[in-house]
Amino acid sequence: MRRVRILITGGSGRLGRTIVPLLSAAGHSVRVLSRVRRTGPGLQVSHVVGDLTTGAGLTESVADIDAIVHLASDSRNARAVDVDGTQRLMEVARAARVKHLLYCSIVGIDRIPFRYYECKLEAERAIAESGVPFSILRATQFHSFVAFLLSEASKYPFIMPIPSGFVVQSVAIEEVAVRMVRAVNEGPSGMLRDFGGPEVLTIEEAAAAWVVQRPRGWGSWPVPIYLPGRTAAAFRSGYNTCPDGERGAETWREWLVRSMAT
Repeated sequence: MRRVRILITGGSGRLGRTIVPLLSAAGHSVRVLSRVRRTGPGLQVSHVVGDLTTGAGLTESVADIDAIVHLASDSRNARAVDVDGTQRLMEVARAARVKHLLYCSIVGIDRIPFRYYECKLEAERAIAESGVPFSILRATQFHSFVAFLLSEASKYPFIMPIPSGFVVQSVAIEEVAVRMVRAVNEGPSGMLRDFGGPEVLTIEEAAAAWVVQRPRGWGSWPVPIYLPGRTAAAFRSGYNTCPDGERGAETWREWLVRSMAT
């Protein structure tokens, strides 16, 4: 397998921290883009300073790079990071003749009227229209993200409000990372098959399993609450799932057992 020189944006995030060592172990040369200077975790990993929101350092970051794995995202500042930042990245990637840009997106962003998702969709379009050879992988919600949402809901006294009728097909972040490494090795392939977890659950089922595994003393109990609006209707319709997509192996319950043991 050819050694590829890779720049990773969002390398300090959960997916980034998982994929960086996998790419390094596969023999690739990995460069992580950060807004502040960091020390690399291994001989095959280096860090470079750059900022997607201003464009500072991006030209230098892509110098001598074969491929970019674009993971940077910010739901609270999506216009600046996901849309404008991606546009800036594509401009310097095109000028540097980068051979492949791989972007991690979210299943259902074209069918769910949620502002963050709309920004992710704009980023996809900027990539597809940039002239840079690309691959886009849409993944479902990570197990860890669903667990975070349930944990936040459990902070209410006595009850744990959950959106009734919502469905999830959460996936292990490690399996998404492995799929992305494979996409790097395969080269530019356009829109890839959606990638999701092995099962589709109602949020009520997911919450019930989470309650069983949570630490003792957490007394709130899941209470389904109906949410109005087009966004909620889209989640009830399962537009955030990919029943015909590629699937990971670790179920929600298996991940809960593993995560609670660590």
